[in-house]
Amino acid sequence: MTASLDRYLNDKFLGLKLESPLFYNADVGIRFEIGDPDPLVSDEKYREQVLYRTNQLFKETHSESDEIFIVLFLSFRRKSKPYKIKFFKKGVKSKGTLKKLNCNSITGSDEEEDGWVRFRYVLSCKTSDIKPAMFLFAYHRIFFVNTTRNTIFYLYDSRGLDIVSNTTAPLQELYINYNHWILDYDRESIDSIFKS
Repeated sequence: MTASLDRYLNDKFLGLKLESPLFYNADVGIRFEIGDPDPLVSDEKYREQVLYRTNQLFKETHSESDEIFIVLFLSFRRKSKPYKIKFFKKGVKSKGTLKKLNCNSITGSDEEEDGWVRFRYVLSCKTSDIKPAMFLFAYHRIFFVNTTRNTIFYLYDSRGLDIVSNTTAPLQELYINYNHWILDYDRESIDSIFKS
């Protein structure tokens, strides 16, 4: 399964690494502002906006029948064994889907030198097989690689999320319909991609 993810990424996103900052590493993408930047906004209002915008953008970029990879990166102390994360159990709708979960270590990370080793968990499924909120708000680095639409969805923290593609076509409607959510800091570079 991880081999099929790697083949897909090499075929459709040559040279792109699934890491932060995804938007700056991709040729085509949009960076959305998820949380309200106003320092006076209440915590409750901030959370409501984060939940609403994240869920809305996920629904716009994933239909129930889309084939996806959910990719999670975690680091453990070298002597620890990787474990199956509980939210995978909570996040999938059937045990059959959970059987597709795969885990492998990733070599060459800087953390390795400090006694840490990095693992990549990969779950291949359809969007309809999961409860998205369990993954979206899990406080881990999780990438949704949509092989049907050729997009990658990454909520990097409560301030924002990146959606990238290998062409502008899958993101064009997002750019038009959610233009007012685009992070102003990156707006000029995003406009240059979609207005050219």
